[in-house]
Amino acid sequence: MKLALNCKTHDGRSVVWSYDNTTNELWDEKNELVDLAKDDRLKIFSKMRLGKAVFSNAKQKKMSDLRIQLGLKCNMHCKYCAQSSDRDDEKLVSNVKDVPKLLAALKDGGIDCNRGVIEFWGGEPFVYWKTLLVLIPALREVYPGAGFAMITNGTLLTEDKIDFCEKYGVSLTFSHDGQGYRLRGKDPLDDPKMVDLWRLAFSRLHCSVNCVLSPANTDIDAIADYIKAKLGDVHLNFEGIMTHVGVTDHELMFSDKQLLELQKNIFRALIREGWDKFPALTGECTQFLKALVLHKKLDPRATKCSMSRPDNAAVNLKGDLLSCHDHSEPKYFIGRIEFPEKADLSKHFKPWSERPECRKCLVLSMCRGACPQIEGLARTLTCKNEFAYKFAIFQSVFWLLFGVTLESYSIAEIHG
Repeated sequence: MKLALNCKTHDGRSVVWSYDNTTNELWDEKNELVDLAKDDRLKIFSKMRLGKAVFSNAKQKKMSDLRIQLGLKCNMHCKYCAQSSDRDDEKLVSNVKDVPKLLAALKDGGIDCNRGVIEFWGGEPFVYWKTLLVLIPALREVYPGAGFAMITNGTLLTEDKIDFCEKYGVSLTFSHDGQGYRLRGKDPLDDPKMVDLWRLAFSRLHCSVNCVLSPANTDIDAIADYIKAKLGDVHLNFEGIMTHVGVTDHELMFSDKQLLELQKNIFRALIREGWDKFPALTGECTQFLKALVLHKKLDPRATKCSMSRPDNAAVNLKGDLLSCHDHSEPKYFIGRIEFPEKADLSKHFKPWSERPECRKCLVLSMCRGACPQIEGLARTLTCKNEFAYKFAIFQSVFWLLFGVTLESYSIAEIHG
């Protein structure tokens, strides 16, 4: 949909540009199509080619990303956790005895992960340490070329676990929210011994830190400074705005003032020094720039997560394919890993193209409709929060490219 972008120039003039959120085409204030491929600053993007994205309700045998759901148990109780609604039913949790079942199912399905990544998901994966001790070595024998990865809260880390991860090539992403950690409980980085363990992991493994932005931490500069003070120069990712799950806890709900503050903080950081200090944000800017230069069209079936791709799948240890790695209940089963071509995501995913509100959204190209499985209050809050984060990205790129400040937008009037 073509949108009118209401902007201000350096000298205070009000100008209107236009942008199509499904084709990534831009028109300047004279209504002339902007050809960014001719911009010398963006030559690197003009030489790139757009890969053909494939979306499907079924799965294929050759995987680029296989997410193994170990179970939803966790040793923490983060207020914003998207898995909290499923966590009570431990009858659905896999255990170490199920490992042979998964290995047999992968073999029967002819699943090939040798050029992809296998992720181990909880809950907290290290809660399932006994399972990992059996599962990871067995998978490494079957898939010697696969990358192994997991996201952990890091509170159960030991030197033995670091040794194990190093031996089997497991990369770790530590989940930590900087100064906003109070929404999760006691900060593990308040313990000097734990700080030393995290630093040891970073020195021996491929590691990064993932931060969930929340009302408790809207200052990304302060987050980066906090993590650097504790761990040194490490790669810091931002998860965007957290996905709400229908909560009414005011600590988890951004006020309009907090959203605006977050938006301004991201914009200022990117304009000032973000291209070096915040590589994760830089990556988002880069992807948006590429889309603008190449006029990347948004596929009607595209989703924010990659689970709508046939080469991405989530599976539990019993071999059940899941619509998402954050769920474990049977209602989220979409098939069996032995028969990936028979999987069916259709009843779980509602893409942006089926949501009228998404068609009118400025940041659709970046957001791609947010989580395709949530509805109601959870969706309303998620969209509101996600918009603030992505708007700051859009605004920053626009300012860096054209030197104008994007203030607001509306549906463009079509003439002729």
